[in-house]
Amino acid sequence: MRLLTLIISLCTLWFVTSLFGESHSWQFDLSTVGIDGVVVALEATHLANFFAILVAFSFVIISIFGFRYRVSKTFHLLFYLLVASLFLILYARDYLLFFVGWEVMSISTYFLLSYTLSREALIKYIIFAMSSAMSLLAAIVILYSSADSFLYVDAYKGLAKLSIGMSILFVSLMLFGIFIKIGAIGFHYWLVDSYEQSHNLFTPFLSAVVSKMGVYALIIFVVYAVDISSGVVGYILAIVGVATSIIAAFKALNEDSVKRLLAYSSIAQLGYIVTALSLADGMSGALYHSLIHTLVKLLLFINVAGIIYVTSRAKFSELGGLIYRMPQSFVLLLIGIIALAGMPPLAGFASKFLIYTSLLEGGNLLILSAMMFAGASAFLYIYKLIYGIYLGHPTSKSLESVREAPLAFLIPQYIISAILILLSAYPALVVPYFNSILKDLNIKSLSYIDSSIISTEVASYNGLVLLGGFIAIFVVVALFLMSVSSKSKSVKDRFDIAYCGEVPDESTHLHYGYSMGREMKQIGFVGVILNNSVKGFYDYLSKQMLALSQIVRVIYSGNLSINFNIAIISALILLWWGL
Repeated sequence: MRLLTLIISLCTLWFVTSLFGESHSWQFDLSTVGIDGVVVALEATHLANFFAILVAFSFVIISIFGFRYRVSKTFHLLFYLLVASLFLILYARDYLLFFVGWEVMSISTYFLLSYTLSREALIKYIIFAMSSAMSLLAAIVILYSSADSFLYVDAYKGLAKLSIGMSILFVSLMLFGIFIKIGAIGFHYWLVDSYEQSHNLFTPFLSAVVSKMGVYALIIFVVYAVDISSGVVGYILAIVGVATSIIAAFKALNEDSVKRLLAYSSIAQLGYIVTALSLADGMSGALYHSLIHTLVKLLLFINVAGIIYVTSRAKFSELGGLIYRMPQSFVLLLIGIIALAGMPPLAGFASKFLIYTSLLEGGNLLILSAMMFAGASAFLYIYKLIYGIYLGHPTSKSLESVREAPLAFLIPQYIISAILILLSAYPALVVPYFNSILKDLNIKSLSYIDSSIISTEVASYNGLVLLGGFIAIFVVVALFLMSVSSKSKSVKDRFDIAYCGEVPDESTHLHYGYSMGREMKQIGFVGVILNNSVKGFYDYLSKQMLALSQIVRVIYSGNLSINFNIAIISALILLWWGL
């Protein structure tokens, strides 16, 4: 079954890449099957193909990675169904097929999560998934009422016919549904538990790809349909994006669970994309960051899965000192976090460069300052990620016998790292395709000189020169350090140290990576972020819903005569209202 999954994933990748370069569209009138007045359509646009290639590539990576896990045939079939639903969402050109794909995605994800999630986490997921779906459905019904068509091209025309009140309601419902899927701060209550408890085989796909459906929906239904250069929609996206990036960054710093830290990291990075989409010229940065986020989250979650696989531990307080036992995994994680941080010379710098320059060109200096602060804050949890796992002292003697992760974990990471390094040297390699997407969306194209130089109106940089310079400096520093003789003795025991005249033993905790950043609570607003949670709000909401359900239960007590009388009274009220 694992070999079959790999073959299917490779065929999927080949099919998606075959759609590049030319437009393909299909349209079906459902009146031929007895459903009059409804037309559905599929189209392979440049935007859809871009997100589809992310799905197909991730499918291949997960298929390689999955050779070390034995899961049931049902799990594989559900995964196939999920991938198919993602393609339906991307290639649909009408609301009906889009909503069908969205629902199948939510349901198949639920069943895939049900293998490992606790009852509470599953309830959180399904409630938020249903809320997202119902919100999107209500927004679709509003558009259909004015357009009399589910096709995007007709619905966008219908949007102009809506009253101001209905337009506000449409945008509010659509944003509500999309923010839940993205996991914007305040709407993320379901996400962190799902990422932490989901199967290690599924978490990389969940973070890297499934979350991108919210980004795609945001582009199609809000940015594409609504003029964000004027009005409040752009401000809403900017505020939500900035708040998400900053709050999630500090929330990540406070986590002991490695997967929970990466979950908050994913939320923070998606905040960058939402902020970029708040700008009229921010689409290129959003697309580039979507690409980088997909690659990096695949790499990091697979890397962490390898750690859990060989150590059976998933907390910083239980890890540490693995750099000499898992050197390849260490280097691969280092590549991932440099790209995630948006530091030169790796490709993450290109996406942050485009987002920052778009903010600068638009004169959004306050938002730019906030996003740069969010980026600087991310360094804290990024360093905690690598220090807590690989540096410092091992937390127990058992970690001293750990060996490198199996090849099934390393090969996908090497593939992703090679792509990141290629994009680092040639950051403009993907710009021509991005420009074809921007052209379709009637957005200004992105400038570039050649594949190694990416440029905007305010700045440009040469990725090849930047990468070459960093490599040269690294080689010089490494040779210098190797030439310096060291008189330090070789430590053969992790307890071969002393402090304040005391010699540590097994009861002494030598690794403090798990507690890194807790002192940040002393900073006023950081303490507010870390000491508060949306849990209180949702607990209050659940109590109110429970009280309401008790009232309804009293009315609908199961007595047929009472229920019949209620039905008669309700019918009379509706009849009177209609007259």
